[in-house]
Amino acid sequence: MGKAISALNSQEKILKRARKFIEDAKKICINKGLVFREAYLIGSRARGDYLEDSDADLILLVDGVEGLNMIERLKLFFEALAPRIEFTVYTTTEWLEKESIWINELKKEAVKLE
Repeated sequence: MGKAISALNSQEKILKRARKFIEDAKKICINKGLVFREAYLIGSRARGDYLEDSDADLILLVDGVEGLNMIERLKLFFEALAPRIEFTVYTTTEWLEKESIWINELKKEAVKLE
């Protein structure tokens, strides 16, 4: 029972950290003239098969980054980085792309974070 409680506590802590990261990312978007649309939790934390030390994998939907590659997009949010938070930035158009097998797989497990 101790491991289960510990895992639940780790979920609460990592989700709190993820929400803080998202709030910071929203502020960065405002400052840089970008439009923050949504954030999703994916991976083991979204599926519920996480371990106590699992990180939180996030998808940020941000419009205004269309001309940037993935590395450039990540650099935009460098100042918001937090331990055990991993993220990828997509545009709304990319996220809604029906032909992308990868994004369609991500959507199956994605949990929207407010």
